[in-house]
Amino acid sequence: MLKLKLEALEHPAPGSVDVNDRKVFASTILWLEDQKIRQYKIEDREDLRKVDELEIWEQAYENYKYDLSMPQFVTPLEEITWLLGYAIRLEFLDAPESYKDINSIEVSKQQNKSIAPSIKAENFFDNMDFNHKDFIAGVRALATKLKIPQHPNHLILLEAVARVVHERLSPSAKNRQAITGTPFPFEKGNDVVSDDSALDYPVRILRLLQIQSLRELQTKINETIVAVQDLIANPKTDTKLGKVGR
Repeated sequence: MLKLKLEALEHPAPGSVDVNDRKVFASTILWLEDQKIRQYKIEDREDLRKVDELEIWEQAYENYKYDLSMPQFVTPLEEITWLLGYAIRLEFLDAPESYKDINSIEVSKQQNKSIAPSIKAENFFDNMDFNHKDFIAGVRALATKLKIPQHPNHLILLEAVARVVHERLSPSAKNRQAITGTPFPFEKGNDVVSDDSALDYPVRILRLLQIQSLRELQTKINETIVAVQDLIANPKTDTKLGKVGR
């Protein structure tokens, strides 16, 4: 707390004030009087300046405490704490309007701001405006090149582009054998998916997409089962631990 008060008063060395060192203590009292309290006129501070002559300074300090109406304290720490609080109060009374905007909420905000880490975005996409007209035009041009139907929402269209790129142009897709043959005419099935003829076709498409998602899920489940079997079906034993007989 002593250091914080000294910092608030802009002491040149708040961390090095040792109140148990009488000369340092005397120098700090003199600094407070010269810079902050100013109880005496400059010419009346002569004895307080004699920090190298402690007998003279001690008598001047006793008079100084009396003139300030300082309460009786036992330790130097209590005395300097009171003097610091007194100096801070004088600082406030000199210009109260400059402190009117300082409160616990603002101080907390400043502390949190100083503690919060400064993160610089290194990803190019973090600074991109996804609603810029050039970006939207680029998404639609890419969709046209990939023969993807246009959608009113360019972000949904971008998701479709990403899926097509993943399914057809990713490294794993390049080694995949192309599907040949005649596509199944799902729109000509005998089953009735929807009573509304306008909805029947899109509902059939959604059903096929759901089947595809289930197949992908089943593939991942099978891969997980195989991986677990590889771990438990090949136990390693240490024959050195084996015993023969009793």
